[in-house]
Amino acid sequence: MFDRWAGLTKALVLLPLLLSLGSVAAADAAKPAEGCDRACLRELLDGYMAAVFKHDPGAASLSAHHVATDNTTEVRNGEGFWKNVTGYGEVQNRYLDAKNESAAFYGLVKQDGKDQMISVRIKVEGRRISQAEWLVAGPPDGGSSGAVAPEPEALIKHPPPTGVSPAGERSSRFMLISIANDYFQSVQDHDGSWIPSDPACAQKNGPIASAPRHADICHDNFGIFRGVTKDLALRRFPVVDEEAGVVLGVAVFQRYAGVPRQDNLVHEYFLVRKDLIEDIWTSMYYLPKGSPVTSGWENR
Repeated sequence: MFDRWAGLTKALVLLPLLLSLGSVAAADAAKPAEGCDRACLRELLDGYMAAVFKHDPGAASLSAHHVATDNTTEVRNGEGFWKNVTGYGEVQNRYLDAKNESAAFYGLVKQDGKDQMISVRIKVEGRRISQAEWLVAGPPDGGSSGAVAPEPEALIKHPPPTGVSPAGERSSRFMLISIANDYFQSVQDHDGSWIPSDPACAQKNGPIASAPRHADICHDNFGIFRGVTKDLALRRFPVVDEEAGVVLGVAVFQRYAGVPRQDNLVHEYFLVRKDLIEDIWTSMYYLPKGSPVTSGWENR
């Protein structure tokens, strides 16, 4: 009898402690995971690029389930761009999306000793990089008529602006995505007459960064897609930087059957001011002839 009451007494003494520990555990479980703000995203993006330049995946804050692609092909840590990209080029732009915990780098890097135009998107989960999507601009295969080759010199001459947009010129997240999608739809419809664009764009120099985007947003270039491009497939908008007024749009220009020009995957950076497209910068990769229409991410 004495032992039973002694055990009960111990249990009653421990009960408040157990309840307290349970409450703490429940509270911890209820806490949302710590997010990654703009400063966090910038730190992770810069750290990731620095690790690539050092050819050292272990120096990057990668998650256990990290996935990376290079022009639609999955790349293992230490392979591909980890081997031959060595540093930044003259143009460096970073875009940060705290709401989606994503960031992007657009500009030039040194690859095999030469300036190379690239776009890199990262996705962050638990303050570690779970995804890295590289689009390395390259020329089309021989005989792909009408295609545009990358021009690092054009990007150096006309780089995207750095910094943030004036508060009075910023658009909402909804508008940024809508306007970028409007552009994609205009390409598909071969009609840009209704795109909201900067009325002064005709006075600006072009073309920009490997594609005649100034002509596009001035409404006089969409006819080139008629009979050539039938769809802007697999569209997505993974990075929306409301402070910079820039949205990253990803899509595949899908050609009509029998057209000799290759399908091409694009990362398009839309600069929007006062709900108008002011500029577009592009990095594009031509899919091999006969390959499926893919970005490498539609099934992830």
